[in-house]
Amino acid sequence: MKLLFKLLLCFFFISKVLVLNTSCDLLKTKYGYVCKCTADYCDYLEEPQLKNESAFVMISSSKGGLTFHVTDGEFNIEDINIIEDHLELDVNKVKSENFDTMATIANGSKRFFQLFDKNYYTSTVVVNVNRTQGYQNIEGFGGAFTGSVSYVLQQLKPELQDQIYKTYFHKEGIQYNMLRLPIGGCDFDLMPWAYNELPQDDKDLSNFTQLDERDLVKIQQIERLKKVALMDEIKIMAAAWSSPPWMKTNNAWTGYGFLKSEYYQTWANYHLKFLELMYAKNMPIWAISTGNEPLNGVIGWFFVHFMSLGWTPRNQMNLTRFTCLDYLDGLAVHWYWDNFFSPDLIDLTVTFVPNKLLFNTEACVGDKPWQTHGPELGSWSRAEQYAQALLQDFRHNFNGWLDWNLLLDERGGPNYVRNYVDAPIIVNTENKQEFYKQPIFYILGHFSKFLPPHSVRIASQISTYSRSIDTLAFRRPDNKIILILFNSASIPQDVSVYDSERGSFTFNVPAHSIHTILYL
Repeated sequence: MKLLFKLLLCFFFISKVLVLNTSCDLLKTKYGYVCKCTADYCDYLEEPQLKNESAFVMISSSKGGLTFHVTDGEFNIEDINIIEDHLELDVNKVKSENFDTMATIANGSKRFFQLFDKNYYTSTVVVNVNRTQGYQNIEGFGGAFTGSVSYVLQQLKPELQDQIYKTYFHKEGIQYNMLRLPIGGCDFDLMPWAYNELPQDDKDLSNFTQLDERDLVKIQQIERLKKVALMDEIKIMAAAWSSPPWMKTNNAWTGYGFLKSEYYQTWANYHLKFLELMYAKNMPIWAISTGNEPLNGVIGWFFVHFMSLGWTPRNQMNLTRFTCLDYLDGLAVHWYWDNFFSPDLIDLTVTFVPNKLLFNTEACVGDKPWQTHGPELGSWSRAEQYAQALLQDFRHNFNGWLDWNLLLDERGGPNYVRNYVDAPIIVNTENKQEFYKQPIFYILGHFSKFLPPHSVRIASQISTYSRSIDTLAFRRPDNKIILILFNSASIPQDVSVYDSERGSFTFNVPAHSIHTILYL
């Protein structure tokens, strides 16, 4: 009877919606939905405003096509706030535009099937937020500005480039504040390259006196990015994929190869030269890492065919020396084998180097042999992989999260070894008139947009059994609380939030959806 009452309530309840965003130009694709942006139009979201101290605002995205959908409500009200999925879409406005697929538009009767779904729990999932218990600080979010990103941007007219900069970095976008920049080339480039490739055996790096034209283009693009996004500064993290081949034991860009011991100091000077030249261009580097994926040149050479430089722990220790540990500010990790190794490995590592920053500095989908290489445009399942990784990482005390390429073309490139992957934004390089914001983009935005630097993770706990609900909570510098809630189930779920100071409210969330809740 209780469940039947909830089903009826779902049919007839109309939630209050506070419209603060420009709507998505929604397109159907083979794999789901994307938002199309052009030089003249793109969807944005202003900072939601709370009506009073008892109010909350919920921002929702879903497999069914919600993209930063805004709903408001109040604590300690008996009504169930229902976040409707397909019913709130005007299906006549959802275009297919050359995507050969059909979208199934569900209706409220879908909830009837909850009666027969063994994964549905008749009891409400209860989430407790305890703002008195704090954990790590948040430094920020961002993505990589690779050679491929720079090249694709150059193909677009300035107005469309500006839309990309705004949607990522502006306060009405998802408010990235960080970039990852290769030192020299990387796998996402038109060709492998490094500074001072010639003359060979040149310990003085006599030919490394100015920045390469490719980096000068990136600097111009980043300067424009900052202007469009109204940013005074951006934190840039730099890393080298490979030294010039002559510094390496195999004298090649890739394969089983290490830095020759006689060039350790030269390699350190190589980094210093890059820092100095970037600083001279008013583009200071916030952090550098000791290299990209050090095992690629050790055990990964069989399947890694792009630029790499092998490092063993012992060799890297010889490069940095133990005395340098005091000057190391943090650890950078990638996500690619998260499904095979427990996050406890990160916890164990941090015990050896406590009080250091911890960042994810690269993530993408489509890199594995069993995955589609390149974009699955509109894929929610790929977005859910991001959601699960973000929730897990921040639960294990990560301080920031940087994605891989900010954007790619339709193939998932360009890439000189055809190592095509997916990205949050895919650019239509055939007409050069539009780009598509994927579900991955909105998943990232549910974190980055609402968690400015110096936000602090606080305690949140699910006090009832659930296989599908996951959550994290944070306190921002403005003392507003951010609760992120993720539903991986194929059916809607009822959730009650209990805050240690504010009280409670209950809402029903759609299948396969993520929600960011903001309140005082």
